[in-house]
Amino acid sequence: MTGARTRVLLAVLTAAMAIAGVLVATSLGGLGSGPEPYRGPSRDLYTHPFAWDSVWNLPLAQSAQFAPFNTQARDVYLDIENISVDPAFPVREAVSPRTRVDVHVDPGLSADGSYNNCSTFLADTPDAETVVAGQPLRLRPGGDPSYDVSFPAVPLRGDGRLGCHGGSNLSGIGGTIRVGEMSKPEPLRHPLKINLNCELSCSTAQEGYRWPAFRADGAFQDVYRGPDPRVNMGTLMGLPPDADLSWITEPDTRKIAEAFRDYGAYVVDETGGEPSNALNAQAGAQDEIPNIDSRQMVRLFTSLSIVTNSTEATPGGGALGTPRRAPCALPFPDGTGGAPPGC
Repeated sequence: MTGARTRVLLAVLTAAMAIAGVLVATSLGGLGSGPEPYRGPSRDLYTHPFAWDSVWNLPLAQSAQFAPFNTQARDVYLDIENISVDPAFPVREAVSPRTRVDVHVDPGLSADGSYNNCSTFLADTPDAETVVAGQPLRLRPGGDPSYDVSFPAVPLRGDGRLGCHGGSNLSGIGGTIRVGEMSKPEPLRHPLKINLNCELSCSTAQEGYRWPAFRADGAFQDVYRGPDPRVNMGTLMGLPPDADLSWITEPDTRKIAEAFRDYGAYVVDETGGEPSNALNAQAGAQDEIPNIDSRQMVRLFTSLSIVTNSTEATPGGGALGTPRRAPCALPFPDGTGGAPPGC
């Protein structure tokens, strides 16, 4: 009897161990069959931020419509924007009359507080995915930044519209030509930002601005004297798809021309009293655009046309999901934030 009991107990124990082994294997198998990490092509959150359908990422639609426009520009210059969005930079306190916020500050960045000087910093948050902006910036290398006017925080995965441009309240980081972009062989993969001479070009129609801009200059009614009601803060400019670019021999001018053709450029500020236009670039990118004031660059700016059907419902001249002139934005390294097929 004792031997029989022993054999029964051993059989039960063996069966229980077998069942436990199956359960453990099933559990481990379930863990192993989870979603694989994204390993496809991606874009960097800090150098190419914002949602795929942000105005700072969408290419022009193939259905974009154009109207002639003469900027009357006699020269073109760079409107320099200060950008410090590397989470490896040391943390300093940014101060304005209304805010104090810890931000990551490029130790080599400096600014003297001169007019405008739109500046964007990465806030020191747990996820390191929020930027704050202000102007005009005062900063000694390695010191604490300060500015007179601050703007609300903006998530780097959001639409990215709001920022520190005084004429439009549009972004000081979206659409900016960043350091290293012009020296790479790849094309610019985002819309650009330009400033116009508003005494000659901008209209007071619609209170001086249109989507995606939030406002016009404070004195727009006294300053804006342009004849075309479609030219305001926020107007999208571009080159028609059949624009002849064969006359451009300067590599930097050609690269900007191709961006104008494929992505366009939003009007974000005004240049003052002289017949000048400006292109917005990050501090430090100047050497990559040596022909900013060349005759070819001026001719390029005077070749720009108005994209007449760019609205909130038809950004870049077409509804979301309609064909575009260039590929839409890639995902971020974690696989999120990319455009759907066909975008």
